[in-house]
Amino acid sequence: MLAAAERVEEVKATLELVPNDPDEARRVAARQAEGQAIEALALRMAGLSYDQIAERMGVDVVNVQKLVERQVTRARNTLSEPMRDLENSRLDRVQAAIWPDALKGDPTAVGLFLQISARRARMNGLDAPKQIALSANVRVEMQQALADLRSVVLGEVVSEALDERDGPGDRDG
Repeated sequence: MLAAAERVEEVKATLELVPNDPDEARRVAARQAEGQAIEALALRMAGLSYDQIAERMGVDVVNVQKLVERQVTRARNTLSEPMRDLENSRLDRVQAAIWPDALKGDPTAVGLFLQISARRARMNGLDAPKQIALSANVRVEMQQALADLRSVVLGEVVSEALDERDGPGDRDG
């Protein structure tokens, strides 16, 4: 009878852990998923294979791969913004140091400023995608180039065949 009473208390305690509020239930599920992702990444970093992690965590291998990938992506996204801010601060300091000389027209300072500006634009995604202008005649030009190449290659093949047939020095040249 004591074992049954203990089991009832255990079930009650478990039920008390289940939130009644749907938003709270989502938050609990999110925390559990986050914990799983962290555990999977930690095990992967410790050298375990995806199969070993899946077995240890009791989930399938594909799920483990997704957990690890999601956690790595989250870590990258979390770190990239502070790193970009730090690098922008460094570029600001260097630019401030050369700015007076650049304003005076010093070619070295102007060149450095342009390099700093280009680096900042690339890092912050400010450069517009490069536009590639394609001629309407690209197909015709490519066909002509292939025809020219074909005639050169065939000309060499024909020439070699004639050389083989006539023997060295027998052809009129």
